[in-house]
Amino acid sequence: MELNKYQSKLLQEWVVKQEYTFIGRKSTVCCITLVNGYEVIGTSAPINPLDFDKELGKKIALSRALDKVAELEGFIKQMG
Repeated sequence: MELNKYQSKLLQEWVVKQEYTFIGRKSTVCCITLVNGYEVIGTSAPINPLDFDKELGKKIALSRALDKVAELEGFIKQMG
């Protein structure tokens, strides 16, 4: 799984730090810190713990966090 163009743009322009942690047998949590210090969380977990893949979990959790950033960006642009 790869980030789409818009997510890649958000990652480059807004994100200054990425942190990952793994909880339980199958859950991944991604915390991204934005340029203003605001933190956004994304998570991922397969249905079956046997399907857990650390790198894939990181990519999905990051993608979900960036989707939340996209919502914030949309809000900001409409304020303008």
